[in-house]
Amino acid sequence: MEIKFVLDFDGVLFNSAYEAYTVANLAVQGRPEFRQDVTYEEFLAFRGVVTDAWQYNRLYSKDHALPPQAISQFTPEAIDWAFAADFFAARKAIMADSQWPKVMPAYDFFLLLKPLLLASPERFAILSTRNVDSIRETLAFHGADVLTVFGQEDIRKQGSKLAVAQAQHWLDRGKYLIVYVDDMNSHLEPFEGEIHLPLHADWGYDRGTPGSLSANQVHTIITSLMTIAEKD
Repeated sequence: MEIKFVLDFDGVLFNSAYEAYTVANLAVQGRPEFRQDVTYEEFLAFRGVVTDAWQYNRLYSKDHALPPQAISQFTPEAIDWAFAADFFAARKAIMADSQWPKVMPAYDFFLLLKPLLLASPERFAILSTRNVDSIRETLAFHGADVLTVFGQEDIRKQGSKLAVAQAQHWLDRGKYLIVYVDDMNSHLEPFEGEIHLPLHADWGYDRGTPGSLSANQVHTIITSLMTIAEKD
């Protein structure tokens, strides 16, 4: 079997929460139908359920807000897709500054992993709810735009992170040994029993669990498996 390491982006490779908060605030700036007082702590608490930018509408909207626990069962409406368009327009405006990735500091895990990413890019892929362009620009800023990237656009097309993995045949029995690293338990749960090693990163945005692993532990697993693969 071929070993493939699938990595989340936000909360695993880069600390991007403040960037998303900045983008959302720019998207609603000066618009009376939206709250202007969402705190960073409130944003972080809501962010734990977000899989698509439209969902931030249900945090910022004065008249159409929803509690975080209701988001996963809610079908987006026209106003939500309009908010998503505004969100990505705001991000595009921010990305006009070539130094914008500085607002997303790299985690130690990315710095540990970078030599492996550059040496064996074919063994890695990114699977993220972030849009592809912003992922690629961030990687390029750090000299590591060498990976296959699946982002928000792919998840919308396929329906979920798991569906993207299925479309890539990563879940085909006997074809791949998949190691998937994500900081969100809710994103890992659908992969339980579907892949060999779903690993929960303890340095991201979600709560830690007894099975959560540190950056050094995950890096050790990856380097050990790569060493084994090179001997085969």
